[in-house]
Amino acid sequence: MEEMVDVVNGNNEVVRSVPRSEMRRERLPHRASYIVFKNREGKYLIEVRTLTKDYAPGLLDACVGGVVQSGEEPQQSARRELLEEIGVDAARPGIEFKFLGTMRIDYPKEAPRSFLIAYLFLALGDALTVRQREEVSGIMYLSAADMRRLAANFTTDSLTAFEEILRRDESTAQENLAIS
Repeated sequence: MEEMVDVVNGNNEVVRSVPRSEMRRERLPHRASYIVFKNREGKYLIEVRTLTKDYAPGLLDACVGGVVQSGEEPQQSARRELLEEIGVDAARPGIEFKFLGTMRIDYPKEAPRSFLIAYLFLALGDALTVRQREEVSGIMYLSAADMRRLAANFTTDSLTAFEEILRRDESTAQENLAIS
C-alpha cells in the first residue's frame, strides 16, 4: 500500500490527501521534517541518498528527515525519520531533541513551481547509527568547512533547512555557516 501524504495550502492547512507518487509527480505542496544531527565534537551527520530515492537520488542530505505522512504529527514524523534512517531514538538519554518552528521552502529554488512546509528540529548528542539501506547509502560526519566545500553535492532543500535550523538555535548560531 502506498504512503499517503497531506497536501497543504499556503497557510499550512490540509486540503486533501494523495498517494506519495502523485504528490511527487504533480509537485504538490506538502509537509516535511528536517532534523540536523550534531555530535558533541561539533560535526554534523550527513546522509548519502540511495540511487533509488524518488527525489534527488545520490545527493547528500544535510538533514535527516522526510515527508510527513497523512495524519501524522510533525514531531512524530521527525522522531520516526530519525529512528528509521539512522537508528537514533530521540527519547534516548543523552540526546537533546528540540523543535525550532516551521518555514516555507519553495522549489525548485531557481524557478519555484511549488513549496513545502518544513518542520525544523535539532538533535544534539552522540549515538551509534544504523543506516536504513533502502534510503541511505552512507553516513558521515562533516565539519562546517567540509560542508561548504561540498555544498554543490547537497539537496537544496536540506541545505536551506540546515542553515535555518542553525540560525534559530542559540547553541549553533555562532557558527554562521551560510553554505549555499
